[in-house]
Amino acid sequence: MKIDKIALAFFIFFSIMATVSRALEWNGILLLCKPLIIPSLTFYYLGNTKKVSRSVTLFLISCFIGDAIALFNFEHEIFYLLVPFFVGNLVIIRLAFLECKRFYWDAINVVSLLLILLLLGYLWVTVVSFFWDETGFLFFAIAIFGLTLLVMNVLTAYNGLSSMKFSNLYLLLTSISILVSQVFYVLYTIKIQLDILDLIHQLCHYLSYLSLVLFILNYPKYKVKES
Repeated sequence: MKIDKIALAFFIFFSIMATVSRALEWNGILLLCKPLIIPSLTFYYLGNTKKVSRSVTLFLISCFIGDAIALFNFEHEIFYLLVPFFVGNLVIIRLAFLECKRFYWDAINVVSLLLILLLLGYLWVTVVSFFWDETGFLFFAIAIFGLTLLVMNVLTAYNGLSSMKFSNLYLLLTSISILVSQVFYVLYTIKIQLDILDLIHQLCHYLSYLSLVLFILNYPKYKVKES
């Protein structure tokens, strides 16, 4: 088995174990597995690309920092997590913007995009409303972070509607995974302490890492190595 396939298997294994150990409060296993998730995916990425993307590098580094911060369970940890994952969101927005092509303005595409925008706007208002009573900078930070999620998903949906190719679909999957992960994180942390919410948050969180790497590997500029 090629080393990149082994690295992908380790990524899947560590992601599952980190998710399960968090749900069952196996803190020792969580501390062992979670820091190895992004390095495993990095080896898979490096084994399949001719050219290293600076965007992917920045995204993975920022997410690694965010995952490391999450391990410490700081009080009001959401405040500390905003910065690294905000950087990750900006990376996705940049990639989606660079990928924007001419849009085919037919009725179905326009209605689909408007419905997506309305849904995302509703989610943004709902999540931000959870923090209306917060004093200081946190409310505005959450609002700005939420706007990056909205812009990211509108752009990737636009790209997906304009051109249904694998790279666009993987980037759309990345943005949806990040959106679901962040919304369920807020619901679990602020409103409803249901383990299923945290489970979905964790799985979508790790899925976003893989789908972004698959986006780059399927993008013509970063064509994968031939076997």
